[in-house]
Amino acid sequence: MKKAFTLSEVLITVGIIGVVAAMTVPTLMQNYQKQSYITQLKKSFSELSQVAESAMADSNSPRLMETKAVRAGTDNFLQTYFKTTQICDAANGVDCFASEYTTLNGTAYRLRDLLSGTSSCAVLASGSSLCLANRSSFISAVVDVNGKQGPNILGRDLFSLYIQNDGTVTSPTSPSAASVEDCQTGDYGACLGVILKDGWVMDY
Repeated sequence: MKKAFTLSEVLITVGIIGVVAAMTVPTLMQNYQKQSYITQLKKSFSELSQVAESAMADSNSPRLMETKAVRAGTDNFLQTYFKTTQICDAANGVDCFASEYTTLNGTAYRLRDLLSGTSSCAVLASGSSLCLANRSSFISAVVDVNGKQGPNILGRDLFSLYIQNDGTVTSPTSPSAASVEDCQTGDYGACLGVILKDGWVMDY
């Protein structure tokens, strides 16, 4: 006599699988998305570092701020050393960035406030959007790692970075001082600090 599953047993099994999938798939998707943002952030981090090294090598200078490209202005630096697909209006940045961003806890931010003080913006060949500002002893950068695409959240796809005078790329907030709480309330420099402290993991 051949044994077989009854219809009710099959339905129960399918139901259990459905419940388990409903519980685990959203978490898996969220982790996948976070890892995607980290990968794109690493790419931006590396690109900024390579560009700084190239500028210093071309000027035979140990200091980024003394290079010909930077002394000629951030527009020149951006267009000389970055592969751009579009140069954007730094006054409001809407050609490069989404018009509005939110913090991790849902507070809305106007793009104008986020880009305040930046002077040169572009969409890069990598798909990220970048704005730069000369701060005398370093260059500050605001980067949306996937351009205008969502989620447009500070600390998810929008970050603040510093290109130091020696060419190293750092977080505006020291990793040792960075907190998830500051990141959640809109300090997107702290978000990068938290990620670096946790070993390139977006664990928030």
